[in-house]
Amino acid sequence: MFTRLISRTFLAPKSAPVDIQQWREHVLAAILFVVLVLGSITAVPSVMLALSEGLWSVAIMDVLALVWVFCIWRLRNLSFRLRAVNFLAVLYLVGVWFQLVEIPVSQIYLKAVPVMAALLLGLRPAVYALILDALTMFFVGYVGHTSLRIEGFADQPLLRWIIITLNFSFVCSVITISCAVLLQKLEKSLDAQRAVTESLEEGQESLRLANEELRLTAAAVERLNDLVLITEAKPISLDGPRIVFVNDAFVRRTGYARQEVLGKTPRILQGPNTQRSELKRIRSALENWEPVRAELINYTKSGEEYWVEADIVPIADEAGVFTHWVAVERDITERKKSEARIHKLAFFDVLTGLPNRRLLLDRIGTLLTSARRTGLVSAVLFIDLDHFKNINEARGHAVGDALLRHVARRLGNLLREMDTVARIGGDEFVVLVSNVATDINGGAHAALAVAEKIRDAMAQAFIIDGQPYSTGATIGVTLLPKTGQSADDLLREADTAMNRAKSAGRNQIAFFESAMQFEVEQRLTIERDLAEAMASNQLQMYLQPQVDCEGQAVGAELLMRWNHPGRSEVSPAIFIPVAEESGMILRLGDWVLRQGCLTLVRLAEAGKAMPISINVSPKQFRQSDFVEKVRAVLDETGAPPSLLILEVTEGLLIDNLEDTIARMLQLTSLGVRFSIDDFGTGYSSLAYLKRLPLYELKIDKSFVQDAPADPSDTAIVQSILSMAKHLGLRVVAEGVETREQADFLIASGCDSLQGYLFARPMPVSEWLETGLCHRQPELLKL
Repeated sequence: MFTRLISRTFLAPKSAPVDIQQWREHVLAAILFVVLVLGSITAVPSVMLALSEGLWSVAIMDVLALVWVFCIWRLRNLSFRLRAVNFLAVLYLVGVWFQLVEIPVSQIYLKAVPVMAALLLGLRPAVYALILDALTMFFVGYVGHTSLRIEGFADQPLLRWIIITLNFSFVCSVITISCAVLLQKLEKSLDAQRAVTESLEEGQESLRLANEELRLTAAAVERLNDLVLITEAKPISLDGPRIVFVNDAFVRRTGYARQEVLGKTPRILQGPNTQRSELKRIRSALENWEPVRAELINYTKSGEEYWVEADIVPIADEAGVFTHWVAVERDITERKKSEARIHKLAFFDVLTGLPNRRLLLDRIGTLLTSARRTGLVSAVLFIDLDHFKNINEARGHAVGDALLRHVARRLGNLLREMDTVARIGGDEFVVLVSNVATDINGGAHAALAVAEKIRDAMAQAFIIDGQPYSTGATIGVTLLPKTGQSADDLLREADTAMNRAKSAGRNQIAFFESAMQFEVEQRLTIERDLAEAMASNQLQMYLQPQVDCEGQAVGAELLMRWNHPGRSEVSPAIFIPVAEESGMILRLGDWVLRQGCLTLVRLAEAGKAMPISINVSPKQFRQSDFVEKVRAVLDETGAPPSLLILEVTEGLLIDNLEDTIARMLQLTSLGVRFSIDDFGTGYSSLAYLKRLPLYELKIDKSFVQDAPADPSDTAIVQSILSMAKHLGLRVVAEGVETREQADFLIASGCDSLQGYLFARPMPVSEWLETGLCHRQPELLKL
């Protein structure tokens, strides 16, 4: 029980000693406690015995020693070294006293001094204690004549005490040094244990801190509002690395559960509007193990688009090997929407959604730069709505605003995607028509066509809340590029032209360029007069004969002539293009078809039936009901289909060749024949000549007029004749004006000749009266 008390109190303290010094303090405390307890138990009978024997000094020494030890034990605030030295002093003095009074146990006390010194203070103090013990043992024993006998040395006290001292010192040295060495080993072991303990504690602390940091990091990542996505480092080249972690924000924003995306690739977030260029840039950075920042459109599980600003960085292990990619994505959808709203407010009209003046000027500037580089002509059209103010004041701003929105939509539907429609304020719109021609004249005609299309569209009623509202458009036009023009200059020029048109009476078109304006006015006048001419029978059909090599008229071409009451005769070269561009060519074409059939009937009735050629425009031919119209006219007039020749140009064959061939076959099945007019000036191809159901070719007068003097034209004419002969086609040469031309053509095997050499175009009645249908051999004598 006493042993358990000692172990529990002193040898098993609350905190284990971490070094030899603490261990010694525990040992000293235990020794002092044991000395007090056991010393007190043994001191009582010892003192009683000493008193009974009259040994007062022994009793006093025992009591003083116990009191001294008690003081050392009790005064724990004293330093360890002082307490240990005092304890050693008690042992030393008791041993010296016992030796002086010749008590045999004195050597035990003296031996205990170096042993306790080694135990409590270390090797060096123990050695000092050994020397002190040896000197004390010798001088006290020898000088004090202590009676310690050794057989054979009774008469030699000096030698006797030397021997005793040497033996005593030897035994004490062995015990003391053994104890000191043991304690040194113990100290080293404790130091090593302490180092290991400190290392483990540091490791445990580092591990605790790392675990704590990991816990905090994981908690922070989970609770971040930013989307966090971690993938494997590879593969990059295939579908991409697989996802190994996503945080709560990712789950909330995308709608995907973790289990749905883990093991998948980030492609699961991509959609039709995800920027391929950004994905390519990201992939390039990943292949080079470089961090990258990008703004991407991603898609939620439900298909909703959202914008993210993604920072993607590679993560390496301790060996520097990249193991993962971490993507931190911020949802910037609202920012992008705000930017879009700000951009729209800055560059677009709030009411109509069209570009405003600022964006229009920017686009004009860009187009000017491009036009100066390419030379392509573009146009700016300034549109002012007629009578808008009346509608706005009479029906209110709500109706006025609705009308402006309808106008914006109608303009947008009229134009190409590459063109720009802008509203610059009030009822004023600007149209920027890009790259319409390669020269100014062509650009002017194209711009005029667009302006007329817009004017016609604006003239049609707008239905708002079930009510029709009519307005018109006054349009000013200017062309670009010109030397020294700026975007502001172009807008000003178009505005000036618009004001000029408005001064002329509204619903007009005016060009800023005076020369162009003259052409526009002339064209508009011709267009207006032509419509009137069709209604007042100012148009007449003329015939020009086609003769064979013997001068016999074997056919004729029906030509339109316009005898204007104020202009005299208007050339077809002027009014036919106007009719084409305005769409009146369809009405004219139907009228010419009927006149051609009636002429065939007249010739047949006069006994002078022959083939008649009439010109058919591509627009007329491409009408879906053209075949039915031809059939109906033939049935109505009774004209023989086999004598009707429809002349078409090579331009008809460029688009929808298969549809063209099918329609021509339908007409040839009626008996109608086809001729290619102006052959050699357009899309000349042997491939289509073999497939088309043709009857004849007409050599353009541009090849005839210089033949046979010009070798090139001569070769071309002869080639056409040779080719037609092999294909079984008849050939008519146009524009024959000299005997040399006629002789050359007849000698080359041309089937028919047409031109001023034989007759000018004349009305049918006059043509019949002159007898041009008869043979004219005097013109063709070789």
